[in-house]
Amino acid sequence: MQLGRLFEGPWVLVLVPIAVAVVIVLVVVSAVNKSSRSDLAAGMNHRSTATIFGVVGIFVLGIVFGPLAIVQASKAEALGVKATAGKVLGWICVGVTALWLIFIGSALASR
Repeated sequence: MQLGRLFEGPWVLVLVPIAVAVVIVLVVVSAVNKSSRSDLAAGMNHRSTATIFGVVGIFVLGIVFGPLAIVQASKAEALGVKATAGKVLGWICVGVTALWLIFIGSALASR
């Protein structure tokens, strides 16, 4: 396989925006987490990070962002801040991705 052929095809148009979205989300999250001062502020940062990860995970790489949302929501709840939205969105991401993988696997197996 030639290296030049690796970057041909329509799938590159999908992967480049995904990579850019991942980098943007990680930069925003790191900027938000650096500004925390107290436990309440840190919990609120974890809550907003969990919600961001959950929303992004619905559209892009749910298998990655779903568990990250669940972890961030758990950190927020450990600090006394409710993060139900982030946890629910994280589990939705994991569930939808699991269903998607089952669907793709069964479609490939039927060929």
